[in-house]
Amino acid sequence: MIFSLSATRRKFLLIGAGIASAFGVTLRANSQSPDRNPYEPRQSSPPPTPQPSPQPSGRPDGFIPVVGPTSILERNGRVLTPQVLIVRNSANNELVGVSPACTHRGCTIDWKQDSQTFMCPCHGAEYGADGKVLKGPADRNLQGFEVKIEENLFLIKPV
Repeated sequence: MIFSLSATRRKFLLIGAGIASAFGVTLRANSQSPDRNPYEPRQSSPPPTPQPSPQPSGRPDGFIPVVGPTSILERNGRVLTPQVLIVRNSANNELVGVSPACTHRGCTIDWKQDSQTFMCPCHGAEYGADGKVLKGPADRNLQGFEVKIEENLFLIKPV
């Protein structure tokens, strides 16, 4: 019986591929740790623990310098940073600092000088000059900050 060359080559390649894949599976099984069952799914490593973001270094009195020069307030009527919104309350001429994030959905609030209130442009929440909720949908007060000026910088301290 005469075999064609191509049929023999095809059989050889099929047998070779089968042996190679069996060899690969054997290598993969042996590369696993001996105390682990190769038929159980692998446990993924735990995600890395998030590190706290570096906080600005405070002073012994608890105040943190945030921004300057202080002329920003007179020029813009407010000072806005990611940490604080600083305004001057015209009723008593005191500096007021609050977290700029609305406690309802996190929108950035704005100061309304004429009504002496903080307003959320997204959903209409209103806060008094002291950061207390005047009108919902927000139901928590804004984080307040004590504000002072030193060396042409605004300094804040959580209240």
